[in-house]
Amino acid sequence: MADLDIHLSALDACRTAIHTAAGQYEDTLTTRNPGKVTYTDGGEVRNNRTPVSADTFGHLDDSGTLATAANDVWGALIGEMDEAHRKLAATERGLSSVEENIRKSNKATS
Repeated sequence: MADLDIHLSALDACRTAIHTAAGQYEDTLTTRNPGKVTYTDGGEVRNNRTPVSADTFGHLDDSGTLATAANDVWGALIGEMDEAHRKLAATERGLSSVEENIRKSNKATS
């Protein structure tokens, strides 16, 4: 049982680290993001923030192009962070299932 306790504590430590990392992504998506994240019917992330305006960059010839690029970068960043958050959350759930199955198996054989 001592060996099993060591492995279970390792799984728990890993799951805790993953939970912390997922929380950091979630914090960025919800607290630090200047917009509300929603999802399309297809499950794609949509960031409902006020877009960067061309006026932000003054009266430059390419202010509109620069604003579009800034909005594209922010959209890509939010999409990637959402995907990372989803994958980490799924990994955490998977580790919980592994730990639960190990405990059940150990109980059945003892």
